[in-house]
Amino acid sequence: MDVVSDDLARSVKKQGRQASATIGGRRRSGFLLGNRFVFSDQSELLWMQAGPGEFRELRIWRK
Repeated sequence: MDVVSDDLARSVKKQGRQASATIGGRRRSGFLLGNRFVFSDQSELLWMQAGPGEFRELRIWRK
């Protein structure tokens, strides 16, 4: 997992699809953009990115 910049987090919120995935045994809500899953901590101060193979059980939310 990598920490992402605030600019990337803003663009992912606009362009990505809302989804949830299991990362390290914990279920996280975030956004899917291409083949990466971007999620934040509960207070949305720190945004992190999980690449392919780092997340499992992806579910994309319908609008």
